[in-house]
Amino acid sequence: MPKTRRQTSIEVVSIGNELLIGQTLDTNSNWIAKQVTKHGWTLERVTQLGDSLVAIQHGIKEALDRKPYLLVTIGGLGPTHDDMTLKGVAKALNRPMAPNQDALNLIRRHYSAMENTVPLTSHRRKMAILPEGSKPLPNPIGTAPGVIMKSGRTMIVSLPGVPGEMRAIFKGSVLPLLQTPHSGPPQEAFMFLTGIIESALAPVLQQAQRRYPALYFKSHPRGKETGVKPLIQIHIYSTARGSQQKIGNALTFLVHTLSSLAPRTY
Repeated sequence: MPKTRRQTSIEVVSIGNELLIGQTLDTNSNWIAKQVTKHGWTLERVTQLGDSLVAIQHGIKEALDRKPYLLVTIGGLGPTHDDMTLKGVAKALNRPMAPNQDALNLIRRHYSAMENTVPLTSHRRKMAILPEGSKPLPNPIGTAPGVIMKSGRTMIVSLPGVPGEMRAIFKGSVLPLLQTPHSGPPQEAFMFLTGIIESALAPVLQQAQRRYPALYFKSHPRGKETGVKPLIQIHIYSTARGSQQKIGNALTFLVHTLSSLAPRTY
């Protein structure tokens, strides 16, 4: 991976048996993908793992071997027995787990703000036991703090699986820490086609890709291919600065080429 790509590459590891059995849709990774893309980073991979210490340990080690700029884990930070993400991260890093006073203070303040006094049981204190060398990130709407640590050049951030909590910590504590990529946010354009099936579109997109190798072309069927008017969306984008003119030229090329294939192109 080129150096500039590594400096903007991000991986996400979503953890939870509920993801693997289809009980819960992984909307968290989808949200992270949108956030990092619009800020100019590159999401390289999303991995889903079950609530297994061995699986988490191995999954984190494999991700770190690829040396992403940022590795985000989602889920498994709570007080129950199956919340073992941080322990798995610690094993992958070969670090011990230890009580963290800053994390404990965050948890204590959260429970003290409740109407009724809530004691700090061992299960609640569990959320303040972090990998050595890590720091807690405030959770403005929940209990379990996020956690941040470093492994070489990789920043590791562990976030709760509750979507609202994950988003609040990411926006409030993670985004401000990330370096702004030199490439900037992607430049993109969309086309919507009717009256043409994707297999007929394929050679045209191949020509466009050869003509404009710096751009990304992707077709997305939005209806039945056998329908009266099959609908296809074409997405063109690039993370390179100054690509807007190339995208405009590519759109012109596609419209001109496709005009002979489809009765309506817009």
